[in-house]
Amino acid sequence: MQELTLRDVLATLDSVLSWSYLDRPEEMAIRGIGTTPEKTKKTFLYVCKRPINERGVDLVKAAIRNGAVAIVTDRPIDARVPVIYCRDVARACEQLQTLFATEGNHAKHAER
Repeated sequence: MQELTLRDVLATLDSVLSWSYLDRPEEMAIRGIGTTPEKTKKTFLYVCKRPINERGVDLVKAAIRNGAVAIVTDRPIDARVPVIYCRDVARACEQLQTLFATEGNHAKHAER
């Protein structure tokens, strides 16, 4: 199975405001995306569509417990994984779905 890197993901998104790295994970493998903690699996990127309030923080924590290795959101959050801050999370989610769907077998792993 071909995997994308965090660097590939960053190059695809057009609404990135900033990002935070821990220990230079640019080459970290990303196998798919999840938009709910339940659909987020090991080595997935979690797209947090909900506002980062108390409930949103709980969702991010659950996604990380389920295996998320990076987060996409529009609000600052303290996480122990890389966080990509986007101006438009819905647009970022569409771009990520397209990116993973065009990577052959990733269509099975990316949430549609």
